Amino acid sequence: MATAGRPVFLVSLEQPTMKRLFHSTLICCILLVFSSFSVTAQTIVQGSRLNKNTVAEHVIDEASRYIGTPYRWGGKSPQGFDCAGFVRFVYGKFGVQLSSGAAPQFRQGKKVKANELTKGDLVFFEGRTISGNIGHVGIVTDVAADGKSFSFIHASTSEGVVITSSRDPYYKKRYLCACRVIDKVVSNLPTGV
Repeated sequence: MATAGRPVFLVSLEQPTMKRLFHSTLICCILLVFSSFSVTAQTIVQGSRLNKNTVAEHVIDEASRYIGTPYRWGGKSPQGFDCAGFVRFVYGKFGVQLSSGAAPQFRQGKKVKANELTKGDLVFFEGRTISGNIGHVGIVTDVAADGKSFSFIHASTSEGVVITSSRDPYYKKRYLCACRVIDKVVSNLPTGV
């Protein structure tokens, strides 16, 4: 019989067997939820031949999952990203710990010339004011066959996470430099995978 304000259980959790079953089920559910959110370096290469291009494709796929996520100044999560927070979040999924600012992220990678860009490289731009200082960052998603332009995914202040062409007039006149951090992902991969 139910008493006011108390639920009725058909099986009492006081019984030792039911208590263990309840706790085991709860722990399994918690582990399942947490494991479904994590992408590791090992899971991205299972069944794939290990090379920078394969890893770069996985990085781009992961980044693309967040297209449409709103921009949030200082944001570092799927609830809202700023540009550096987005890059840090995506590469963090692959075991690479990047700074939370665009300029420090450039210093963490290997400098790359514009004509040597590949998928997964980080590209840096001036911010709203043209000052010669890094103010924005994105991840290269594609490079034109002629090597003269590229597409990149980034957290835009006006559109949130989007893919943009380097030919866009706003970004074309603000492009500064690029660096490579994909090597850090490859070096984090387990051997023998």
